[in-house]
Amino acid sequence: RPRFRPAWDRRRVAGFAAASAAVVLAVLAVVRPWRAPEAPRELPFALASARPLEGRPSHPGLDGYRALATMRGGAAGRPELDLAKLAALEQRGDLHGIATAYLVSGDSERAERILEALPQSPAVQGDRALAALDLGQPERALGLVEAALETAPEDPRLHWNRGLALQAVSLELAASAEFQRVVQAKEPGWSTEAQARADGLRQGALGRRDSWQAMNAAGMALALEGTPYPATMARRNPDLARLYLYHALRAAPSAERVRALLPLATVLDDATRTKTATAYVARVAEADFARRGPLAHTYRAVLEGTETLEGAKADVYLAKLRRSNERDLLLGALLLLRQEDQHVEELATLVRQSGEPAWYEAPLARGRAQAALARGDTETAEKSLTEGLASCRSAGFQYRCVDLQQHLAALYNRLDRRKEAEGLARSALEEAFRTDSWFQEEVLLSDLVTSARLSHAPALARAYLDEYVQHAPEDCARRSEYHHARALLAVEDLDAKAARREVQDAIGCATAPTLLEIAVAGDLLRLEGGTVPGRELDRVRERIRVLREDPSLSAGDRLLLDHLEGRILIERDREAGQKLLRGVITGSALKRSSDIEARKAWSHSHHVLVMDAGRAKEWDPAVSLLAEELDRTAPTSCLLALAGQDERLLFVARGPDGASEGLYLNALKRPLREEVPEVPERLRQVVAACESVRVLAEPILQGRPGLLPPDRAWSYLAPGGHRIAAPAVAPATKRLLVSDVEPPASLGLPRLMPWKGAPGPNDVHLRGRAATPEAVLAEMEDATEVELHTHGLSGTGLSDAAFLALSPDAAGHYALTAEDLEGHTLKGTPVVLLAACDANVGAWRYHAVWSLPSALIQAGARAVVAPSTQVPDVEAGAFFQALLETLRRGVPPAQALRDTRARWLRQGSAKWVQDLVAFE
Repeated sequence: RPRFRPAWDRRRVAGFAAASAAVVLAVLAVVRPWRAPEAPRELPFALASARPLEGRPSHPGLDGYRALATMRGGAAGRPELDLAKLAALEQRGDLHGIATAYLVSGDSERAERILEALPQSPAVQGDRALAALDLGQPERALGLVEAALETAPEDPRLHWNRGLALQAVSLELAASAEFQRVVQAKEPGWSTEAQARADGLRQGALGRRDSWQAMNAAGMALALEGTPYPATMARRNPDLARLYLYHALRAAPSAERVRALLPLATVLDDATRTKTATAYVARVAEADFARRGPLAHTYRAVLEGTETLEGAKADVYLAKLRRSNERDLLLGALLLLRQEDQHVEELATLVRQSGEPAWYEAPLARGRAQAALARGDTETAEKSLTEGLASCRSAGFQYRCVDLQQHLAALYNRLDRRKEAEGLARSALEEAFRTDSWFQEEVLLSDLVTSARLSHAPALARAYLDEYVQHAPEDCARRSEYHHARALLAVEDLDAKAARREVQDAIGCATAPTLLEIAVAGDLLRLEGGTVPGRELDRVRERIRVLREDPSLSAGDRLLLDHLEGRILIERDREAGQKLLRGVITGSALKRSSDIEARKAWSHSHHVLVMDAGRAKEWDPAVSLLAEELDRTAPTSCLLALAGQDERLLFVARGPDGASEGLYLNALKRPLREEVPEVPERLRQVVAACESVRVLAEPILQGRPGLLPPDRAWSYLAPGGHRIAAPAVAPATKRLLVSDVEPPASLGLPRLMPWKGAPGPNDVHLRGRAATPEAVLAEMEDATEVELHTHGLSGTGLSDAAFLALSPDAAGHYALTAEDLEGHTLKGTPVVLLAACDANVGAWRYHAVWSLPSALIQAGARAVVAPSTQVPDVEAGAFFQALLETLRRGVPPAQALRDTRARWLRQGSAKWVQDLVAFE
């Protein structure tokens, strides 16, 4: 379905003359498919002395090499279109040539429209990738060029264009490797330029690595030996220099060594326009080194790595520091020994007394977050990190900020809030580039791999993986991680052969087992079925045994590991697998409300048992397990149940008499995120006599439109878990109407038609600038009817699910997201009508439903109706008004939607009403 693209992400191109438009219309009217003629086709710009486009179009007329025409003043030297020659191309039926002409001239939007109408060959997909690049959409370009490479893996033009796309997302080492593949093709001219590009990109990246290593080496020399730190390095990354300066002050054996650090402290204070570093030097210089010296010697040994303090040894050292009253050494030791989370309150006191709380606010926030995560409190962890990040940004310590952004991105990935994770990690990565923070680059790349995979953007995930492995291609453990991650992406695309190749490459490295490795192995063993040799299963079971001995695994991780073993075992020993999975469910039952890993283990284990029951044609037990997974009571009749993942899908239907029928599919060829098979006609007939059908669906299938025909009444039962009890006394009628909103102009959204309905006596109408998210949420809490007429947006970095674009408040907040509804209670148990495009589009999560309709139901709404596609502004108001009037007559939501939709379709309305979905 169409996705929103904000104005700042679209390249505006000037329109051509009317004659040019007429030519394009004539071109698009041609229905002959393009076929390559025997002779090369001449293009009107093919003989120019320089090429206007950095990328490589695939048209045969542009095979020859020409140097790039880019000017340092910014002009790209794009050619003017010759309408006569365009018309000649049209006469020959060369649509590809016309698209290439527009592409080279800079009209990429028009070029792409023509290319999309052509048969999708590698050549066409490669040119569409160039158009996406020119429009500032490198992530989409990566997907297109990868699809082309599947069919033409050796085409140097495609590798060239992938190199450009990788460069556009700042993945220089991966881009360099891609251009190196072009060099190997030995094309005259092209190979020479590709070598220059590959060398330049690699030198730029390795220059940052060398700078980082030099800064760290200089820092350790400063801290351990007192060797002066170069001022140029301090100015390059003042935060890293400050980190080592403070290490040096704590490790200094004498006052003389401390006073020698004053010049560097002065440089850093000049950079921040403060006196904190020089004041710290002055304080330590006055210390009694007869007492401080031995303590500083231990600090130095730990920093150098010649002494390890753990457990009781660490406790003894910290106790000595407390008795000595060397508060700065105690603060530094808590951080050096990574015990922030174990002594949060003491650390907070030390930070307040440090004389520079702004510098230490970041590690304190990280410690608070780690302590909160250890007790399963993700909400407090998020709050600690976001507040610490705000303080850090205010103080301007960028190195510290990047660290907090990385931890917050990792937390969001853990919570499956992948868009927020990606946005944080990308901005942090750009900052790491600016300060040569090579180590932070590596950690952030790992986070970006995870967020891209969770977002089901496999081409982008592979791009980040390519960069990650190129940071240390000689590291066997890294290569194993790389291949296992690629194997998981192949599993999610149902490509067992590719996954097996990656696993074979991965196990060539003798590394410690990981949860990722076991997850891949389990899925692959299932996909390959009986063709897997017994020794492979034995190898995986042994890896599970070794991993279970890892003391660093959290309680939630251990539940996930048990789940993975049960998932593997149930395919070969049903009874043993069932027993293990039921044990996981029991073990995670009390922890799942606070521990995200326990929540995933609970949901995933239920899923495996549901599919196992479906495979055995045990329809009623399958429904019971599904209802338990979703915290719902399954209706005893007129029910449709759906469960599935990867290559498997289960349908169960219950008719009016309560009898159940089902269908278990276990060899789907396309992933469910791309295509969900229709409900079989046999099962539709089971519920044919039902007045209304309730749908119980696993998270990834919740909200799918069109399960039943538009003339049927049906609705989803949203997952429970936080259901709101109905009020003892019926609330006073209150209709909340939101319309005429004014989203930020930067979004480039067209103005919606003014609301023309007649307000009722109990209506609250928020319109225009008054319709901010805060105001809407406040008025929604006691409303009994809610009608939201706004733009709905999906596929942006603000939320994984669709959100509503409202008027911005004083802080600029304009989006009403599923996250915003958390913690709110809708006391009036309203019916909510989301009259906004894509409002039903949810995040793809296996363990929980995440969408606006689901969040509203969780908050207390008794029913929600939401569109799954684009909504025409001219029809939406009247349709939802008619729907509301039907509901007010006491008609249940599913029947009301069916009846209103039927009337609309009889009147010849657009088909968008067929994709409206009801939730109850």
